[in-house]
Amino acid sequence: MYAVATWKGREHDGPNPWTIDDLRAAGRSDCSDIMHHWNNYGRIEGGTCVEIGCGSGRLTSALIDHFDRVLGIDVSPDQIEVAKRVLGDNVSRVFFSIVEDPVIDAPPESCSAMISTSVFQHLSEYSGIAAYLRATYSALQPGATICFQIPVPGADNTELLSAGHRAFDSMWARVRRAIGRHRFMEYNRYPANRVVSTLTEIGFADVELRIFRMSSTGRRRSFFFARKP
Repeated sequence: MYAVATWKGREHDGPNPWTIDDLRAAGRSDCSDIMHHWNNYGRIEGGTCVEIGCGSGRLTSALIDHFDRVLGIDVSPDQIEVAKRVLGDNVSRVFFSIVEDPVIDAPPESCSAMISTSVFQHLSEYSGIAAYLRATYSALQPGATICFQIPVPGADNTELLSAGHRAFDSMWARVRRAIGRHRFMEYNRYPANRVVSTLTEIGFADVELRIFRMSSTGRRRSFFFARKP
């Protein structure tokens, strides 16, 4: 659980390791903050929500209170096994898809929403984000909305490293990946105008960027909202 919610002290051998109940509570808190803005933006009630990067089910466990079903997508079978435990009796309302490429295993125009948090920033290439957004557009029904988080330079009050330092960290992470060192995570930021341009080129409309504070951590996060016409 710490792998997807890397809060200080919550390590497996830390002073206050994650429990399933704690992880669910953190998910409910974050989901409440997000839904406040998503509902204000205007989202379709119910239906199937695609969650890209569902991980151990922290947010998934709260999303089922707002949608009829959730399609949880992740690259890690181990994380999905944890998510099934976190979801408990509600696991029957979640369909899981293990992927190696940016694909969404859903029929065209069959989903009512897409959400993704703390995921796109860890992809090595921006092209992966664009591929997921194109796949999302195909899977969504007309009028469906998306809500996803990508770090925007200057938006997060905890980002203290310089642009040069961040670029060096990303480069060094790629070197470690190439030589088989896996205990790291890339962290990339993208200018808002690049993300907006990608969304409009794909066909999304009513694109908005909202920056708001998450109650669980006190940190500001940047979320993009858009609608399929």
